[in-house]
Amino acid sequence: MSDRGTVMKEMFAPIAPRARTRRASVEPVSQVHLSLRGPDKIGAFETVRGVILKFAERRAGGALPREALEGKSFSTDDVGVRRIEGVAIDNPRYWTLRFDDDDRTVAGRSWVIETALAEQHGDGPVLFGLRLQCIARGDNPLYDRSIPAFARDVIAACDARLDGRKVTLTPWVIDTEDEVEQLVELLRLENRTADVVVLSLPEHSNDRSDELISSDSLARDLAGAAHVVVISGPAAFQLSDRVGREFSVFHQAVRTYRPGFDPDTEAPFAHPLGLAERILNWEGGPDGYRRFISSEVLRRTVEGSDALKRLPSFAEAKRIAAELRRRSAKQSGSSNDELLALAEDEIAQLKNDLASQGQESSELLGVAEAEREAAEAVVQRLQGTLYHLQQRLQSLETDRGEATDTPIPNDLAELEQWAATHLAGTVELHNRALRGAKESEYEDVSVIYQALLLLRDYYAPMRRQGGPELKQAFDQRCQELGIEEQQSFSGNRAGEQGDTYFIRMGHRRAELDRHLKKGNSREPRYCFRLYFFWDDTTSQVVVGWLPSHLSTRAS
Repeated sequence: MSDRGTVMKEMFAPIAPRARTRRASVEPVSQVHLSLRGPDKIGAFETVRGVILKFAERRAGGALPREALEGKSFSTDDVGVRRIEGVAIDNPRYWTLRFDDDDRTVAGRSWVIETALAEQHGDGPVLFGLRLQCIARGDNPLYDRSIPAFARDVIAACDARLDGRKVTLTPWVIDTEDEVEQLVELLRLENRTADVVVLSLPEHSNDRSDELISSDSLARDLAGAAHVVVISGPAAFQLSDRVGREFSVFHQAVRTYRPGFDPDTEAPFAHPLGLAERILNWEGGPDGYRRFISSEVLRRTVEGSDALKRLPSFAEAKRIAAELRRRSAKQSGSSNDELLALAEDEIAQLKNDLASQGQESSELLGVAEAEREAAEAVVQRLQGTLYHLQQRLQSLETDRGEATDTPIPNDLAELEQWAATHLAGTVELHNRALRGAKESEYEDVSVIYQALLLLRDYYAPMRRQGGPELKQAFDQRCQELGIEEQQSFSGNRAGEQGDTYFIRMGHRRAELDRHLKKGNSREPRYCFRLYFFWDDTTSQVVVGWLPSHLSTRAS
């Protein structure tokens, strides 16, 4: 195993056992949510219901009952026919199906597909939902996540929209400045729910045959669940100008831009980047990396505290339908015996559902997903730290162990690379701080670099090891530089400034509770401030803003 692989294995060792032991027996696999409009004058509801029923009939292994073809509630209980059950509600118009299928190779494992159509009031689009779940009552070997094939049939039959953008079975190709602007608009879309996977071509190429991963295959893998984009070499540089080099993607790399993209406040590692070398060396090569990307994106469609609430469960729709039948029977004056029969049928069906789905606990799933989400955030941070440590190691190897003073550049153009080379593992510059440096009007650039070295050489050792000697050394160095280290002026009123004194680190919001200061002038050319916090997770300083003064209630 390579040195990098050994380090990664050691870093993830505390997380791996917990991930294995907490593997849910009921696991959501993938989820799709689209808005649909039908072709010509044919309604989307009827069109898509027909598409799904064709799939259901093939899956059932026999003819569906007449009620199914009429869009009514039904179930296939015949011997030799796979169980498929449908529920129809007239007002509001809602139709849902559940397919149950045993795994052909793993005993005790089954796959459950739930799909639904909901008609909105007025002339709005029809909402389409699809969820795939894995239920394991024994061993649950790893598998590649996927989307049921009929999702592609639905997309082909209708005008399907995801995040307001038309969904197709082929990738979106970006090659012009206008197309880059459209991509940036999608990336920054405030209410975007789906990932955007961007595959880049070589520097001067707009020939899709130069792509490492098959974008056509990836687009089919993720149809309806994510946006798949191919960007030409020249367009990639335009994208870099719009979102910053640290958030760009080029030279045949692949980047996944997750929802909530904000280059002004986020760290680049929140939006995973796979470089060409990594893709080529991946187990299984580029096609293996494609399957990995597809599985990761689909996993995210069922993550989050509200992910499973976006599509009401089949059991919930069934309960509502039973309640409506009972209410209708009362209003029509049915006898007590008829009402009792309805109630007994409902109780019997409920017992059957509980027997077959007793392990499907939304509360346990919520806990499991929250833990996995938190673990993923830690992994992202560790990956970022490892990357920068490798860069610093390469720098130290170049110096061949000779004691050299850390160079101080004459401007801030080199700040990002300088920080990666000389601060990695001890001081992390958040992307927001790098953007602040680009906008800097502060005249004495050397103070900025000296302040960062102060954090690396004095503050970090003081926090890691403690003791009066290190505290005294830090205070003395501050005095030599004419810098003061204090609690951020915001104090307990940080929230009054909105997100000014906070940055996002993965899935958490961190407060910049400390700062370095030099000068009291409000003139940006003479006033230096550096806002940071100590991150216990990685035992390093995280700098969230420099070199200007952040706004306060007084300012």
